[in-house]
Amino acid sequence: MVYLIAWLVYFVMAALLVFGFERYVAGYLHHRQLRIFIRSMLAIGLFTPGVAGAEAGYYLVPAWIEVLFNLLAHSREGMMKAALPLLLVMAVVFAVLFVREARGGTEPAPSREEPTL
Repeated sequence: MVYLIAWLVYFVMAALLVFGFERYVAGYLHHRQLRIFIRSMLAIGLFTPGVAGAEAGYYLVPAWIEVLFNLLAHSREGMMKAALPLLLVMAVVFAVLFVREARGGTEPAPSREEPTL
């Protein structure tokens, strides 16, 4: 039960970080591609799960936390295993973004017409 509560708290805090970026930071980034890149990296880093093995079993943890733990433990093999989910999700997300951008983007051009009342 405590494990689920910890994940709930983590997801709420991660969602608040993403919301804070969208609300307060994204407006200052004038380049659309940079804004999409940073938004994607933030979501990938916060919401990608990883699997940590322990003597008692395997647990889902945020992948970036597992990478940092293995970095502190000086475990190169463990760090590569921890980074694989992040690299896989990054490859898929950026491939989809590349295909969308190559097809002409998805944002419609703003209309220049005056609104009618």
